[in-house]
Amino acid sequence: MQDLLAQARTDALAEAPPMRREVEDFVTAGKRRRTRHRLLQGGGGAAALLIALALVPVLSSPSPAPAPVAAPVSYPDTGWTYGFKGYKTGDFTVTAPEHITPGYQELYVQRGQETSDLYGGNGSDVVASSPLYSANITVYRPGVFQPSRFTGGEAVTVKGRPGLFKQSLKYIDSSDLAPGVALAWQYADNAWAVASSVVRGEYNKAELLQLASGLAPSAATPATVAIKTSFAPAGYTLVSAGRTDDFPSGASYMAASIRLSRTAPSYVSLTEPIDASTGHGPTVRIALYPVEFTDSTHRRPGGASFCNAGDANLCFRMTADGRYLAEIYAGGGAAIPQSDLLKTLDGLQFADPEQPSTWFPVA
Repeated sequence: MQDLLAQARTDALAEAPPMRREVEDFVTAGKRRRTRHRLLQGGGGAAALLIALALVPVLSSPSPAPAPVAAPVSYPDTGWTYGFKGYKTGDFTVTAPEHITPGYQELYVQRGQETSDLYGGNGSDVVASSPLYSANITVYRPGVFQPSRFTGGEAVTVKGRPGLFKQSLKYIDSSDLAPGVALAWQYADNAWAVASSVVRGEYNKAELLQLASGLAPSAATPATVAIKTSFAPAGYTLVSAGRTDDFPSGASYMAASIRLSRTAPSYVSLTEPIDASTGHGPTVRIALYPVEFTDSTHRRPGGASFCNAGDANLCFRMTADGRYLAEIYAGGGAAIPQSDLLKTLDGLQFADPEQPSTWFPVA
């Protein structure tokens, strides 16, 4: 079979969710510096002033340089293509897009140096950490998003364009996360983006407006992932890919994710991101994790694929260097022979997750 990702060029990743993590929030305090200006005053009579003017040429201040014109924000025309920059604004670091579907791509927000920490068996020692992404920015393809969930929200503007702010709204209605603040705005004609807090109480309206104002385009770049398939179960096509999985199944410590589905979700009149793991029929997720974020019982050096003794739909394979664990999971009622799951893992190729230049194009 040809590379599955190429097959998905025109096709419109029950999870075995990653291990639960404990989140340690660090609130970073800002310091304001004040600068005081002294007014230097001089004296002297009118005659002295006239002499000075006669002897000293008058130097005019140069005209200030015009402010650079911001490039218009637009969505890439080609499918499976990233088109937005990562950026910093105030205390926030926003990633470049790390997850993509046929209808939207997602950027993730870290406040200060906040991390999500994994604790050892004694509950006190941190054995691994990754950035804590406490807000998401979802940029929708033009014509895809309908802001009906923001009905009744407060009208705002972002760079002169209309938006709506809600004080309490779930990122995805079906998720078990508490609602938070959310901002939807038109970044271009008939094209919407949404910034949402995914940690309750973490953000306010001014901060979401700050994040929204920083969104900027980048050169269109093909989406890539650190894994490549040479085989996949028949009848399944690509519906999402990136460094992480569909929210809320994804995690900041993931190295790669590919989600396949027998029935591609519709990307028409979306009101929120799609969690393809629920309510969309049979699905397969192939993911790559650093081993420090995995159960030690699943770490079998040597690169041979094997399946979980208690779940026939869950199989694993370590990379040859022992640093990463690949996982395949069939959910949503998928009836896939275990031999096909193992064959999919056996056919995986791995790039260096720490070197994006080595990753494989999605399409």
